[in-house]
Amino acid sequence: MKKTGLYLMILVLVGWNIFLSLEVISLRENGGVTQTTQIIENKVTQFTTDVTQVVENSLEKVVGISSYRQGILFGSGSGAIYKVGSGQVMIITNNHVITNADTIEVIFANGRTFPGELMGSDIYTDLALISVAVDFPVNPFKFGDSAVSKVGEWVLAIGSPLGQEFQGSVTMGILSGKDRVVPVDLNNNGINDWDMIVLQTDAAINPGNSGGPLINLAGELIGINSMKIASDTVEGMGFSIPINEVVPIMEQLEQFGRVIRPVLGVSAVGISDLSIFQKNVYGIPLTQTGGLYVTSVVIGGPAAQAGILEGDIILQFDNVQIENFKQFRKMLYSKQVNDSVRIVVLRNNEQLSMSVRLQ
Repeated sequence: MKKTGLYLMILVLVGWNIFLSLEVISLRENGGVTQTTQIIENKVTQFTTDVTQVVENSLEKVVGISSYRQGILFGSGSGAIYKVGSGQVMIITNNHVITNADTIEVIFANGRTFPGELMGSDIYTDLALISVAVDFPVNPFKFGDSAVSKVGEWVLAIGSPLGQEFQGSVTMGILSGKDRVVPVDLNNNGINDWDMIVLQTDAAINPGNSGGPLINLAGELIGINSMKIASDTVEGMGFSIPINEVVPIMEQLEQFGRVIRPVLGVSAVGISDLSIFQKNVYGIPLTQTGGLYVTSVVIGGPAAQAGILEGDIILQFDNVQIENFKQFRKMLYSKQVNDSVRIVVLRNNEQLSMSVRLQ
């Protein structure tokens, strides 16, 4: 009997211990779920607060731009406040927003409209600088460093999609890619004239967003929205000009009203763009696929001084083989006035090397 009672007592104690252990585990688990939920809620709340604060601080730095010709509105876009001083506000926008305009109106976030003066523009980078005189305080954007921006980080696009009635619209996405190369046909002749190096984002960019800012969650300007691939099969591909590329252009537009680029002093066509018939007309061997055919030389220009002649085929520029005219232009415009470059030409089946000082 004593042993039976002892066994019974042991079983009761063991059972009670198991019960208490299960309760403790349950309490810990429930407490853990509550704590985790609270952490998640706090993080979501903090993220939302950060975004709304950035938007609130940035909206006043974004403007709408309306372009008129002979009193008729023909285009609209957005702009980012670049610099402020002595009542003058300088605004970055896209060249295509103001091209052919004889009157520019700038609409600020407070609803006030002022006439804008075009200080300069650049067709190759699709950038323009506008100056506006205002009578109220305005703050410019702080610049980020687009070179250190990371793919996957959150970004915001602000502007006036589809017109000024939607001014101050905000869209959000991520930085989808960097250093994207987008070919551009500047004169609509079917031949790409320039490669734009851009940031890619999936933040919605619609007509009217052009010229507006792309900002990070620190509220820093990292890009100027410029274009969007529009297709039934493409979604979420918008592009912005990196701010590190924008600032040097703005400095030149502010100082000179244009971007000063070196010239070689020739007119030329890319052989890769020529048909068989055109090659025969110019007397170019059909086996020649790369290089530039020189159609004319500016008298007294850099090329003429170096000895380049009409009919020469430029094979190399600064020790780089020339594949097409677009590549050549990019290399040329990467140089400075008065730089000396080595050029190799083909003349009468003979390669000639010469040094050219760009002007």
